[in-house]
Amino acid sequence: MGADELAFWLRARTVGGTIIIELHGELDMLAHGELGPRIHALVCRGGADVILDLRAVTFLDAGGIRLLLAVRDHVARCGGVLRLIRGTPRISHVLRIVRLDGSFTMLDALPRAFAGEAGADTGAPCATGTGADITGTGTSTSTGVNTGSDAGIRPSA
Repeated sequence: MGADELAFWLRARTVGGTIIIELHGELDMLAHGELGPRIHALVCRGGADVILDLRAVTFLDAGGIRLLLAVRDHVARCGGVLRLIRGTPRISHVLRIVRLDGSFTMLDALPRAFAGEAGADTGAPCATGTGADITGTGTSTSTGVNTGSDAGIRPSA
């Protein structure tokens, strides 16, 4: 990863009461600490169904796994249902290795009912109608976290 590239970010939108969160980049300890509170704020509405899209995730370590488990538990406490859209074979392999692939409802793609609708982008916690990307720093809708390194354990393909 170059010095000017984002390490991780997310984009969220609401379609028909379901919150769709696209995760991008490296899900590690830093992402867990930065994105976790933002994701929790997005799903703070009781009973909200959530789809986490992992297709653009490039790296997943223990911190990223903790993030996924924390979101799963938070959504369940709020009475919602969490579904994951499978990531790359590498990301799916990590979930399989730690035996979490059966702990989530997995989808191969975004359901058609949601794919064709634009929905409302969710840029602020629990608000709709403002389009934005939420990134690691939270200071702007177009900034992110730059780790400046490519550290971490990467699973083999």
